[in-house]
Amino acid sequence: MTDPSPGRDMDEVNRQLRAEVHRAMDAYEDQIARLAEIRGHLDTVRIQARSVDGQVEVSVDSAGIVVEIELQQAALREKPNALARKITEVAREAARYAEKYRIEALAPITEIVGAMPDLPDLIPGAPSLREPFPPEDPEESTS
Repeated sequence: MTDPSPGRDMDEVNRQLRAEVHRAMDAYEDQIARLAEIRGHLDTVRIQARSVDGQVEVSVDSAGIVVEIELQQAALREKPNALARKITEVAREAARYAEKYRIEALAPITEIVGAMPDLPDLIPGAPSLREPFPPEDPEESTS
């Protein structure tokens, strides 16, 4: 009976590590391609919100930035402060819709990232890429 040589064990570990890195790289490349598609879509999307009375409509981009405001003639008869409040409320609503839409659009990428191994999973003691700022050590903060 022969004992396995240390070199053979290390070769197997290296082979498994390489295979894991290749799987992670393949997933990363797929993620980058999908992210480019999603970003292209998000760059063109416009989201609208309208006041209850239909007098104010605000369009925002996927980041929630106002790109257009439409006012019906009746809105111009309101007092300036009331109209300003209404525009602000509708713009905030549109921005909330945009945030929800963006989160839903990016969900597939978030799922891919969650399934990928992190650097410490591959190399013990390596820093995490998911948490670039590790939690503070309570002992260090009291020193």
